Amino acid sequence: MHSAGVWLMIATANRLLDQYGEPLKRPAKPRAELIEAFAKTQAAKRNHQRGINAKYDAAGDSDEYKNYWAPADALDADSANSPAVRAKLVQRSRYEIENNGYAAGISGTWTNDLIGRGPTLRMQTDSEGFNRMVEASWRFWAKEIQFARKLWCTAHAYDVDGEGIGVVRFNRNLRHPVKLDWCLHETEMCATPYLPYGTRGYIDGIKFDEFGNPEWYDILKAHPGSVNELAQYAVEPERVPARFVTHWYKMSRPGQHRGVPASVSTLNLGASSRRWREAVVSASEQIADFSLFLETAFEPEELDLPTSMSTMEIQRRMMTALPAGTRAYQPKAEQPTATHETFTKSLVNEQARPKSMPLNKAMCNSSDYNYASGRLDHSTYYGALDVDRGDCDDLVLDPLFNVWFDHAVTVYRWLGGNPDVISEAAKAHVWDWPKHQVADIKSEAAANDTKLKNGSTTLSAIYSDAGQDYEDDLMKAATANGVTVDQQRQINLLLNLPQHVIPHVAEMLGIKPATSQAEPQPAV
Repeated sequence: MHSAGVWLMIATANRLLDQYGEPLKRPAKPRAELIEAFAKTQAAKRNHQRGINAKYDAAGDSDEYKNYWAPADALDADSANSPAVRAKLVQRSRYEIENNGYAAGISGTWTNDLIGRGPTLRMQTDSEGFNRMVEASWRFWAKEIQFARKLWCTAHAYDVDGEGIGVVRFNRNLRHPVKLDWCLHETEMCATPYLPYGTRGYIDGIKFDEFGNPEWYDILKAHPGSVNELAQYAVEPERVPARFVTHWYKMSRPGQHRGVPASVSTLNLGASSRRWREAVVSASEQIADFSLFLETAFEPEELDLPTSMSTMEIQRRMMTALPAGTRAYQPKAEQPTATHETFTKSLVNEQARPKSMPLNKAMCNSSDYNYASGRLDHSTYYGALDVDRGDCDDLVLDPLFNVWFDHAVTVYRWLGGNPDVISEAAKAHVWDWPKHQVADIKSEAAANDTKLKNGSTTLSAIYSDAGQDYEDDLMKAATANGVTVDQQRQINLLLNLPQHVIPHVAEMLGIKPATSQAEPQPAV
């Protein structure tokens, strides 16, 4: 072998060649990454060899659950809540409320706890006089249109029908300078008859912009189920701008624009409850109808049996001779069974669960509760009510106030009389809802006193939680005590401070505490 060939073999012995005889290039990845990738590949192979096949049981299609999951669909929120589906749910929900005492009580109690006597407006601008003026005008207007009653009805429709709808309209018959009224409509009246299929940005009764915000609502001039209106008015909708419409519903899915009843998951429970009750009553009636039976140990041919289904009278406090070979026995009344009460409580508890309502409140019976468990159950319930109240602020109260305030500006000539140039700061406000009822008033008062003394709360916050306006109460207290409002404010401050802090705060405010003893007189 030539020396040149030997040298080539030696030079290429330490290098790997590909199928073309070219040296393989070094990998671009660092050695650590190659080792980690190789380890993952080997681990995957080992797991595959062990037969691991992880999955969700609920995603399976076994015969055991196939029929159970058959109604599941892949529709979006608006398609799932189609007009036909919502119409059937609303009709059945109303029927259940009208025929089930527990369902009617749960809905009525929830609405009472949510709305109460209605929220009050509290303005938050820098001008105290302007705040009092707007609040007084709103209060008189709300009284004129029966606002609290209509809000209660809207909340009840929100629960039973799935949505409460109202339209702000001009009513010249109102005895108030602001001639705006709030007219309520049932869910069937928000509809678009003969809506073409597949119209983009348009569902039954509502037209949306490209961002999903309502542009206008189609409100029918008559209820489709009315027997007092001509049918032609029921198919001619009025196009109402979204600014003048209050639409309150529970949005539980992205892209949902129409509501369904809150009891949609428990509607069948009412039917089960009535079937159970009727079965128990029927069994009890059958036992009560047959008070005594005759039993014989003889063969029928050996005994002169009475006529089939015949009866005989039994006199009180008298010995009665029975037919020969027979004995009398009385059937036992076994209805209602011990499970009847448990079954009823289970159904009522499930019916009240979508509202987070405790069982004792749903049944209006706390005989099985102690004080601690009653308070614990109500904490979840009141938290759910606060969420619904916040939703009502955004969807009902604030839109209604914005329309009312703009119209009141033009009527009263507030801030120049032009609502288009008024800043949002001039509309700053909050809604004070009625306070949730508490069982232990003494403990709550002690807790508020402790918070005031350690500075973790204020009188204004406590009044707001109670659904009251601190400034209104402050003026009433100042008038009753014969002092100015500022003086009454200082008095309230000193009354709610720890004793050892009062002298320092009084000195800081320039208040000289009164002495309990008379000053000594100079000696003669």
